[in-house]
Amino acid sequence: MIDRANTKKFALIGLPGSGKSTFASKLGRVLNIPVHHLDKHMFEPDGKKKDKQEFIEVQKSILSQEAWVVEGCSFSTFEMRFAKADILIYFHFSRFICFLRLFKRIFNYEKDFGGLRAVTMEILKYTWKFDKEKRARIEELRQKYPQTEFIIFRNQKDADSFLKLFIESPNDHF
Repeated sequence: MIDRANTKKFALIGLPGSGKSTFASKLGRVLNIPVHHLDKHMFEPDGKKKDKQEFIEVQKSILSQEAWVVEGCSFSTFEMRFAKADILIYFHFSRFICFLRLFKRIFNYEKDFGGLRAVTMEILKYTWKFDKEKRARIEELRQKYPQTEFIIFRNQKDADSFLKLFIESPNDHF
């Protein structure tokens, strides 16, 4: 059971194109808490990676705040977020859906999609291999941090239902 009144720290992970950025923005608006897209902290506007230590320090600063929604899949710093989150949401959508959304992104520059603007072979490979390569680490951290509520969204309906609970029952436990 989730205690809505005391749930203020959300970490979102999952495949590129699964809807983490869009969901994070919606959740932040509903709860009136800051949203942080890790790609914006990890990459320069030209796409180059920022200094790793700078990226770590930015995350430490974010995670020390009272409330936040952080979305992104930097697995080199994943444990920091897992350890501090009240809820970690894993967007475990089908690769097919994620691929469709990635290609749709190419034609929709008006929306804010975190930091990813181009679909490259590297992104497609990362998406294809994500579950196989990341599953063991995710499970390891689930065991290490049992105080963090772990939720899996397998489709858009799961994500929409979760948001609806916060909208319809803003002060309740569910």
